[in-house]
Amino acid sequence: MHNPSIFELNPRPVAELNAVSRTLFDQEIRHAAQPVILRGLVKDWPAVAAAQSGPEQVADHLRSLDVGANVPTFLARPEVRGRYFYAPDMRGFNFEVRDVPFRALLDKLLEQLDAPTPIGIYAGASPTTQTLPTFSHHNHMPLVDADVVPKVWVGNGAQIAPHFDISDNIACVVSGVRRFIVFPPEQISNLYVGPIDYNMAGQPASLVDLNAIDLSKFPKFEQAIETAMIAELHPGDALYMPSLWWHFVESTGPFNVLVNYWFDMLKHGSPMNVLALALLVLRGLPENDRAAWRTVFDHYIFAENAGESAEHIPPEFRGVLAHQSPERDQKIKAFLTAQLPAVLR
Repeated sequence: MHNPSIFELNPRPVAELNAVSRTLFDQEIRHAAQPVILRGLVKDWPAVAAAQSGPEQVADHLRSLDVGANVPTFLARPEVRGRYFYAPDMRGFNFEVRDVPFRALLDKLLEQLDAPTPIGIYAGASPTTQTLPTFSHHNHMPLVDADVVPKVWVGNGAQIAPHFDISDNIACVVSGVRRFIVFPPEQISNLYVGPIDYNMAGQPASLVDLNAIDLSKFPKFEQAIETAMIAELHPGDALYMPSLWWHFVESTGPFNVLVNYWFDMLKHGSPMNVLALALLVLRGLPENDRAAWRTVFDHYIFAENAGESAEHIPPEFRGVLAHQSPERDQKIKAFLTAQLPAVLR
């Protein structure tokens, strides 16, 4: 039986826009909370211009900004074909991680440009403040605040399993071609998500191989396929992805560079921490109890009018239910500091 690639199934294209301003991005694109291709957003970057001349030229551009830092790098055997994933028995992974000087990473990639079976090399999410501190000065991103730190991703061909980011993301292609397959957050139950606390790069990932989809093993994935969208990006293009959208990423070619910007409204850490606590405290309760607690969470957190849940209480007595403010946040932190030790004993 043939296990098709997601690309054979012709997912519908992600919408695309040209000449996006900061105002349009903030007021309309982010508000809509849908992925959008920002065609040609960074086409004027010097890094993109260098990439148009070839791998050696973009490597030279990056070397000129390098300050000698090491970057965590995935290394995989050629037979992995760039699919950085669990080992077949899930006891470990099919790659190793080494700290490699950024310049040596570039040199190794250039060495393998014409190799018929190159080893897999993939260094991701390296903060440019540590590796290429003047990158933003030379390559300006017009849609985010200046304090958002760009992350650089460098490697050869790679397939990154569907996963989500907790922050909004703008991913900008400098060199090579990248294809994204995206799924909306509500498809989580159809994606066969792997472990939360044991995964390749920090976030849980789908166990489905999108280049060889086995519906006999993952039958609910057929429903996810119906919602899938594709974005193909070339140098100078970018993709906006709202937080919690699942995305599979495939980079092709022997020398790929991407720079991304994660930005969010999170001020008190990752909601994954709250999820972990809920798994500890709530998931083991009887069904009726969980249903009752769902109504409590809807009332205080998820309902459209959740912010009004304490309007009937005099303001001076609302405590942790008050509207968000530094004073309210401090009360919640004090409450958690007092209560959590008993939970975590």
